[in-house]
Amino acid sequence: MKSESTLPNMLVNGAAPGQTDDDVSLLTLWHNVQSHRRLFWGVAAGVVALAVAYLIVAAPVYKADALIQVDEQQGSALGALSDVASALSLNKPIDGELDILSSRAVLEPAIDATQARTTIFVANRVPLLGRLYGRYKTPPNGLADAPLGLTGFAWGGERLVVAAFDTPRVLYGEKFRLRVQPGNRWTLEDPDGAIVASGGLHERVKFVVQTDFGPAPGVIEIRELRGRPGTSFKLVEASLQDTIEAMRKRMTVQETTKGSSMIQLSVKNSDPALAAAFANEVAHAYVALNIKHRAEQSRLSLEFLNRKLPAFRDELAQSEDRLNAFRIRTKTIDIEQQTEALLTRAVDLTKQKTLIDLNLQATREQFRPGHPAVQTLEAQDAALQSALHDVEKQVQALPSTQQDYLRLARNVAVDTQLYTALVANAQQLEVAEAGTTGNVSVIDFAVRPDSAAWPRVPLVLAGGVLGGLFLAFVVTQAVAALHDALRSPLDVERVGQAPIFAVVPVSTAEQQVAKLRRGAADRARQETALLASRSPSDPSIEALRSLRAALRFSMVGKAGGSILFTGPTEGVGKTFVALNFAYVLALKGLRVLIVDADLRRAGARRYFAMERAYAGFANVLSGDATLDEAVIPTDLRGLDLLPAGSALPPNPGELLERPAFAAMLKDAATRYDYVVVDSPPVLPVSDAITLAQACDATFVVSRAETTNRHQLAETMTRLNQSGVRVTGQVFNGVQTTRYGYGYGYGYRYQAQA
Repeated sequence: MKSESTLPNMLVNGAAPGQTDDDVSLLTLWHNVQSHRRLFWGVAAGVVALAVAYLIVAAPVYKADALIQVDEQQGSALGALSDVASALSLNKPIDGELDILSSRAVLEPAIDATQARTTIFVANRVPLLGRLYGRYKTPPNGLADAPLGLTGFAWGGERLVVAAFDTPRVLYGEKFRLRVQPGNRWTLEDPDGAIVASGGLHERVKFVVQTDFGPAPGVIEIRELRGRPGTSFKLVEASLQDTIEAMRKRMTVQETTKGSSMIQLSVKNSDPALAAAFANEVAHAYVALNIKHRAEQSRLSLEFLNRKLPAFRDELAQSEDRLNAFRIRTKTIDIEQQTEALLTRAVDLTKQKTLIDLNLQATREQFRPGHPAVQTLEAQDAALQSALHDVEKQVQALPSTQQDYLRLARNVAVDTQLYTALVANAQQLEVAEAGTTGNVSVIDFAVRPDSAAWPRVPLVLAGGVLGGLFLAFVVTQAVAALHDALRSPLDVERVGQAPIFAVVPVSTAEQQVAKLRRGAADRARQETALLASRSPSDPSIEALRSLRAALRFSMVGKAGGSILFTGPTEGVGKTFVALNFAYVLALKGLRVLIVDADLRRAGARRYFAMERAYAGFANVLSGDATLDEAVIPTDLRGLDLLPAGSALPPNPGELLERPAFAAMLKDAATRYDYVVVDSPPVLPVSDAITLAQACDATFVVSRAETTNRHQLAETMTRLNQSGVRVTGQVFNGVQTTRYGYGYGYGYRYQAQA
């Protein structure tokens, strides 16, 4: 049954009666951030610091861009014959061109031209510092001055470009070292450190290197060398396939806008010159491959026409002979106007169908049956065949003599036009094969970039700030979920299964008093530093007055007694609650004794003026002093203090288990109205359980955002299992604004020196 005093306490904290543990709101998330604000800002600042460190140490990456135009209109398989069969013009998908640009056929020539298989980097540069120094101190096309005369290191501006570097296949990925010698000379060392070659600029030097499979040949030629004597470079050659895959990752090929037929080629590299050179070589290789492909199409079409021309020439001669023989036999010189119109129509359709058939044959030699070009030609051929069938029906309606003449004249006209067109087309293809131009052109060649494309300072910093805030938010929510701290009196009462007698808010005045206590730690205190004596109207003291009122109802039939305050762990404020509550009792005119029973970390003495070390609770239990000798009067009326003792014992647990404690309580009860015991926390040690078994009332103090559910539940379980009846709970450290709770503590609890 809940006590009546708990209801207003719940309203103080603002908890809704129907709220459940699983409710998650924006306010809850904000509480978690405020409760762990140090962790939040620490994580956020750490991520921002990492972003700044990345900007400092990250090697710059440069991007070179080239712009390529693709003319999508492609000629037919037979070139000029597309004027007759216009439907043969095909739109080549731009996506296919993007794939060609990143194909082996294009990348391999570009890799060979730029020696991209060889990775070169300076070997004797001071880590981090050397890169930073060189970034800001390297002049254009020159070497950075060596600071402090340290010429043995590379400080910026060093450059090595190879015209050729071939090593045995078994040494791919191994590091060769090239050292700069005076007079633009150099020496090359193999992976084992042995010198295998030496030479100067533009000298092609062959060398032999030892491998696990015996000696193997290699070759090197240096095109450009810049560096102080003693500067060393590392050279690593990769396989062609690995280099192709690596360059594909550094390339970006995309259409500028959909349907524009403009392709932007971008290459990223730490060397700006290499990035521009490789982009241009890829563009050159792509154009050359396109020209080669179109020239091959012209050659195949020309071969096809050369095979067909003799047959068409013979067919033309035979058609002319048959027409002349018919005219002589029938003595026919002219035909009627209707017949001539049919002849013209038939000649035109037959010519078109024949050309379609030729293009269809040529296209089938280049594409598979299901290709769109083949399907288009087949559809055109079927349409022309239907039109010819209609003309044939009209011809059959003519007299037989006119039918025969029309067919013969049609054959002569068709064969003449076809043969003439094919001869002209063959001549055009011969010219096209000799001087083929591609349908792609480079609009803008890549130029060497002056500034790095990455890292971008604003973008990295913005990402660090936003990423840091997000990560900090996630971490604080995860920590809050793992800590599972108590936040509302409703949570405390539900977990502790005991009524709440007081909800004590956080006091700003107590923080000032705590500073006073810390300031007087190294000198004799002249006055008591209790909040209840300095600020009796503080809200937290008012909450303790409600505890005093509730205590009268809970201890019905008893005018006084012993009251013990404990908590799950340290840091919950049990000493603050016990001592200020004792003074609130004394204000009613009662005589109250405070017993500092924490023999491991005595804390009550920090609140009172004590000019010297006194005998105390430990001395009374051990029999070294009587209660009268150990009790110290305070400067507060009706309030006395029994400190922990002048010397804390090494075995407080065994000392508390003696019957002397119960006897002392009995003796104190005859002299005081109330005995308030400040005990150690429950979870770290068992002292509180031993003390609680001898006291009349036991209160468990927990703190908002410090005590978690598991700690409070475990505390209650241990007390109940030991036969201790928990009178009630005190919920301490509640923010009236519900923001900014503190961060929790663990079970660690050790004696102070």
